Amino acid sequence: MEFTKMNIKNISVGSLIVLAITLAGCSANPVTGKKDFTLISKDEETAMGAQGHRDILKTMKRYNNASLQAYVNGIGQALARKSHRSGIRYTFTVLDDPSVNAFALPGGYIYITTGLMAYLNSEGELAGVLGHEIGHVTARHGVKQQSASIASAILLDILAKKTSAGNARSLNQFGTALIRGYGRDHELQADQLGAEYLARVGYQPQSMIDVVRVLKAQEEFDKLQARQEGRKPRAYHGVFSTHPSNDKRLQQVIGAAKRFKSAGTRSTNHDGYLKHINGMKYRIDKRHNGRIVVGRATTRGLTYAKLARRSKVGEQRLRLLNGMFPKGQPVHGRLVKIIN
Repeated sequence: MEFTKMNIKNISVGSLIVLAITLAGCSANPVTGKKDFTLISKDEETAMGAQGHRDILKTMKRYNNASLQAYVNGIGQALARKSHRSGIRYTFTVLDDPSVNAFALPGGYIYITTGLMAYLNSEGELAGVLGHEIGHVTARHGVKQQSASIASAILLDILAKKTSAGNARSLNQFGTALIRGYGRDHELQADQLGAEYLARVGYQPQSMIDVVRVLKAQEEFDKLQARQEGRKPRAYHGVFSTHPSNDKRLQQVIGAAKRFKSAGTRSTNHDGYLKHINGMKYRIDKRHNGRIVVGRATTRGLTYAKLARRSKVGEQRLRLLNGMFPKGQPVHGRLVKIIN
């Protein structure tokens, strides 16, 4: 993307403003130990997270299953104790929401949706998701992003008054692209930190790679649906994409995970995870909900086409739910999910 050239006087003014803001707001990053630009103190970060948590629970429901909430919290707390910010209080919440999503607020508030949990297939993958979100908290990504947004808004407001309308639009595009790129760097670092926390607790870092494969499969499944429905895929790439390309994420995570040796004290626990989500609500489409039903594949030659006859979703959706998209089949003797 090309941007309109700006007057050198205006750039020098902007440089001075950036320098002044930077000198006024630097603190040591808990992960790297290096100085970070931030306009938000740790006390303010905690208060922001607490308020955000209250706001989220006003608009999104906690999933009404105490056993599942406790299970997710236990895994999250184990990872948090081994993180770079083990001294803060972490809150893990399963949200009753069909979107495939997990996110973190500043101050240690971490959320995962039932929509995402439906597509995970092991405790190790769940730990990978939570470890990734803990990485956002430990590296203070939310605080850094908010600080960058504030500084960008101040800078653009001042520079816009000193330049033409065309230059102002280009400045605004540049500021947006800069902050989005900042977010992509954060996603890659959170993947790396997630792999490290997995290894510290005893899970295999490979589970972090498996999580990215889940996201990749979601992208590929949406492409398949888009072709069938005559629409464009919902996967977004490029300068205005908040998350980096899933392909790039996969490469980065593999490289990062190989650097860590897992203690090997915990299994990926496929069966245990599926038993915990057995009976969980699942959004079939905008008008219909179902439930996840877990059973063991005891019949030899069982296929997802045959399982689809007993399920409320089709063959390819069942593959996606079981981590077998696009061509896999049930493994004899292994637990599988269907939707009823």
